Amino acid sequence: MHDQAAKLRESVQHMPIGRTIAVASGKGGVGKSNFALNFSLALSKLGKSVLLIDLDLGMGNIEILLGSSAKHSFVEMIQNRLKLEQIVEAGPDGLDFIAAGAAMNELFHMDGPGFTHFQKEFERAQQVYDFVFLDMGAGLTEESASFILAADESIVVTTTEPTSMMDAYALIKHIKQRNADLPMYLLVNRAIDKREGQDTAARMKEVIRTFLHTEIMLLGILPEDKQVPKSVKMQEPFINQKDSKAGTSIKQLAATYLKPAAETTAKERTSFIGRLRDIWTGGTRNGKDPRFSR
Repeated sequence: MHDQAAKLRESVQHMPIGRTIAVASGKGGVGKSNFALNFSLALSKLGKSVLLIDLDLGMGNIEILLGSSAKHSFVEMIQNRLKLEQIVEAGPDGLDFIAAGAAMNELFHMDGPGFTHFQKEFERAQQVYDFVFLDMGAGLTEESASFILAADESIVVTTTEPTSMMDAYALIKHIKQRNADLPMYLLVNRAIDKREGQDTAARMKEVIRTFLHTEIMLLGILPEDKQVPKSVKMQEPFINQKDSKAGTSIKQLAATYLKPAAETTAKERTSFIGRLRDIWTGGTRNGKDPRFSR
């Protein structure tokens, strides 16, 4: 266990700005949160400082996957104006995470003062962590779309099932029509073999190229692995299971992900909050409610 409070109290005046990555899926049940958790852990194992924020409010399961119980949550941070160090929890292998919070029958709103507080605390997080992952809820709402659109990049998780591919395409279409320049990666999960995964990726890329006139990059393919559901039941990340094929694959994906990543300018890497503010302000001008609700 490491001291998150001490880490966040450090002077961050000259630290680089971390990247914000939204992990999304067109439908539930494709392994999105499990991927987000284990990919974050893989990067942490490679020496990167990583914060995983569960934004599936009311249905978040990062705590469950880790077998832990968070003292506070993202919702509490906004509602009670808590500081980042008060809600960040220690996960395994140096990973930090923030639980979602809010019961399913509750409605959560991030109003103006709440957003101002979020902005301040999130900017601090960007100065402490190399990567901040946002585990979005399955599907797409106007509110979740704003977070994806504001991110530095997005990873869309799909399986090889036609329904999953169709829903992933619909999500990608909605995002690309609003921001064609947003870098988006495709992660094919639960492929029976490498060929099935590659065929799925090729079909998705071709449809996106033909109908959306844009490109999506393939992050990688994770194989069907009996160890994954066993790890979920044990509430332990599958990346730590020695005989997990998916665990071996996700370690390779993380290493590959870091190698070609071109450095962006400081100006580009400080724009998540600015982009999110612009999206919400635009929503207000268009008569929409710029609040994050579920």
